[in-house]
Amino acid sequence: MPIAVRRDPAALLENITRWLGDRLPGADRIDVPPLSAAEGGSSSETLFLNPRITEGGVTREERWVLRVQATGYQVYQDPSVERQYRVMDAVDRAGRAPLPRMLWLETDPTVLGAPFFVMDRVDGDVPHERYHSRGLFAEVGPADREAMWLSGIEAMAAVHATDLDRVAFLARPELGPTGLDQEITAWDNYLRWAKVAEHPVLTRARAWLDDHLPAERPTGLAWGDSRLGNMIFRDNKCVAVLDWETASLGGAETDLGWWLYFDWWVTEGTGVSRLDGIGDGPATVAAWERFAGRPAQAMEWHEMFGTYRFAIISERAIALTAAAGGTMPVGGGDSPRDRAPAPAARLSRGPARQRDQGAGDRARPVRRAAGDDEDAGGRAMLLEVQVAQAVRVRGRR
Repeated sequence: MPIAVRRDPAALLENITRWLGDRLPGADRIDVPPLSAAEGGSSSETLFLNPRITEGGVTREERWVLRVQATGYQVYQDPSVERQYRVMDAVDRAGRAPLPRMLWLETDPTVLGAPFFVMDRVDGDVPHERYHSRGLFAEVGPADREAMWLSGIEAMAAVHATDLDRVAFLARPELGPTGLDQEITAWDNYLRWAKVAEHPVLTRARAWLDDHLPAERPTGLAWGDSRLGNMIFRDNKCVAVLDWETASLGGAETDLGWWLYFDWWVTEGTGVSRLDGIGDGPATVAAWERFAGRPAQAMEWHEMFGTYRFAIISERAIALTAAAGGTMPVGGGDSPRDRAPAPAARLSRGPARQRDQGAGDRARPVRRAAGDDEDAGGRAMLLEVQVAQAVRVRGRR
């Protein structure tokens, strides 16, 4: 459900023009055409800002993006645009990963009704959220798809190479001793804040995560919403990594697990065939390992953690939509194939790398966390939960 914020267009133009004047004291004239909203998005308001600026007798047209902090329709517990701005600026300045240039941060909510930031608009194409069936990836051939898919994974690995000193402000030591411990506690807090209704699938998944917690839990930068639909591509190359609301120090594998879950959701989860050129779970992990220069750790756990997070976020978004009097297909779209079981149902299937075993040459050895050898019974239990969750979803339609 896209953000829909009621604004007085005239007041918006007046306020942003005045604000830009304060930021550009050397400008002789600033003309701001009506702002347009970016397509998609469900957590923050994103507007395109294309001012014409005359300075020293020379007029130029800028192409910027204005990102406004969520207020009413608040999917995330802490949608701070200040944190987003700081982490994006830090990663951009590190020079490893492709990000837009960050221009200004405004923390005063009186200007537009909420804090916001302005960044450069990057030319290129953003894949459709359901990239296996629509938009950029569906419109090109397998070789181009593979080039973009690999470039996206390379960009994600570059994010993970960011020096921790640059993003130390993301640390929340009161929540745990490592970045991953802090992330786990943060999502426990989110579950309570979001008032997600109790359901066995979530309770059992959370218990599974506790029972299989990786022994080694390193701290590292995590983008948060790691998926192809949050990237901009040009000439088959990722040129920008977007949407940092859930950035943390949870570590690279939390991003990789989220990526694997989301790729499952837009293929098997919604009954869509995988496009040639976009690697499956094992191929994605192998590509990331090649770019990162190290093996991925405890991926069964991290894929389950990604699935769990997506499930509770989805429950929050569905509840918000219902409270606003709207409807939101569980699959996120309008066609019958989009109306798949809720993301929580994915928890029952077990991690993709376990499912892929025996799938021929593409199968990879599973790196198991402590206790995974005894988890066959747990997967059977989760299969039972899947049936219950699917029944619940059908009853909600």
